[in-house]
Amino acid sequence: MNRNIRLGMKKNRMAARSGVLLAIASLASLTACTTYVDRRPPPPVVYTEPVPVQPAPLPVYVPPATVEVVIRDERDFYEPLSPYGHWEYIGNHGRCWVPARVESNWRPYSNGHWEGTDAGWYWVSDEPWGWATYHYGRWDFDPHFGWYWVPQTMWAPAWVTWHRGGGYVGWSPLPPSARIASSGVVEVNTRAIPQRGYVFVEERRFLEPVRPTTVVNNTTIINKTVNITNVKVVNNTVINEGPRTQEIEQVSGRKVRPVPARELRNKIEAPVAASHRTRGNERDADRATTPTPPVTRTTPPVPARTETDAERKTAERARQQQIEADRKTQVESERVRKAESERKAKLEAEQQRKSEAEAARMKQEADVRAREQAAREVRQKQSQMEEVRRKQELDRKAQIEAEKQARQSQAEAARKQEADARAREQAARNARQKQAQTEKALRKQEPDHKAQVESQNAARNAQEANRKNETAGDAQGQSQQTQPVNARQTEARRGGSEQKNQAEVDRRGREQHKVKGKDQNKKAAESQPAPPATNAPASPPQ
Repeated sequence: MNRNIRLGMKKNRMAARSGVLLAIASLASLTACTTYVDRRPPPPVVYTEPVPVQPAPLPVYVPPATVEVVIRDERDFYEPLSPYGHWEYIGNHGRCWVPARVESNWRPYSNGHWEGTDAGWYWVSDEPWGWATYHYGRWDFDPHFGWYWVPQTMWAPAWVTWHRGGGYVGWSPLPPSARIASSGVVEVNTRAIPQRGYVFVEERRFLEPVRPTTVVNNTTIINKTVNITNVKVVNNTVINEGPRTQEIEQVSGRKVRPVPARELRNKIEAPVAASHRTRGNERDADRATTPTPPVTRTTPPVPARTETDAERKTAERARQQQIEADRKTQVESERVRKAESERKAKLEAEQQRKSEAEAARMKQEADVRAREQAAREVRQKQSQMEEVRRKQELDRKAQIEAEKQARQSQAEAARKQEADARAREQAARNARQKQAQTEKALRKQEPDHKAQVESQNAARNAQEANRKNETAGDAQGQSQQTQPVNARQTEARRGGSEQKNQAEVDRRGREQHKVKGKDQNKKAAESQPAPPATNAPASPPQ
């Protein structure tokens, strides 16, 4: 802006010089080409000493009361910041400044230190453009441009949001969406701040210079901290309250001596203000070195006065022409800037339209894919349900078949049990019949047995009587017939022994017959069916 003003003033001076030269040439031509015929006697020549024209005094520079950089418009930042970056039109923010020659992991408010002032914490940057970008405007991040600065005209010790907790203190630049409420409090949505914008240091090292080695690169620290931002405007002065001074002094072991924020601002902005003052001195020097028209003593007073008036009129016309030309130039530049803005706005609108169309197309494709996926999922679910239904149907049929087979098995078992019961009943009846027949046979054999026993007893008695008789006869004729008697006795004894043996055989036969009858009765009793249990399951109906 200063360079444009300087060029305009040079053009004014050149136009003024050309106007003066043109006026002198026109006067000379008039006096040379005009012939006056006057028969009157010439008037007496009276020479009057011209008033000496003193050269214009050199301008005296009076330093301002302060050395602050005066920012009245966002365009005042264009020239001072251009050597350190470039200006780009970004989104709805208009013309924004992008720093040059910074690291890929660079972030705002990461090279410098904090100073306590009467207006809160003041950020003293080690970067040459920090006087503007950390005390005016807002910062934001774009994937294409990186960090960029949105110019604004309100000054503050620092435009940051604060976090504290877990032994750490952190800060991040305020986004462009932050606004000043009617109460004077700066309202900010912390969710609009990217995590890469936070700078965290240990609380005990808060007063030390901030460098990449002191910054804690851990994005999870923010989860252990709380937001303590308290930026407000009081009497047109921005107060940047962050961590309490007493807490910082306690953990760092250092005393914080607050200084006036205006004094620290003047100290920081002094080099920038001096460069602006140097440019102003150059403009004043150029204005002071403008040559004045020479004054000759031989010039008559009246023509000299005529030349002075013409020169002044010419200079005035030239100045008016220059003003008009500057106005036209300004209007033209404004028109060009407006046309450029409109063109960029159209381009942005076209890009926005294309991006919206692309987004709509992508959204439509996503919707189509989502519907197809939903349809596939529905079909898959239906097939799964059909498979489950078929499986359930097969299981139900298998269960029915198993129940049918179980009923058949139960019926078969019941029939078998009935057949076994009938067989046992038949065996029992047969055993009882056989036992009855056996008893009947025994009852029939009992008289014969008794008769046989009686006949045997009678035979034994007769034999015994015969033996006694023989014994008595033998005794009488023992002497004559000793040997024949002994033979008969021996034969009698042999006959008695045979009868005894026969009786013993008959007795054993009867005993064996009784034992055999008892065994047959026992087997018949065992073959009878057992009575059915009360808790036995009932056979299913056929």
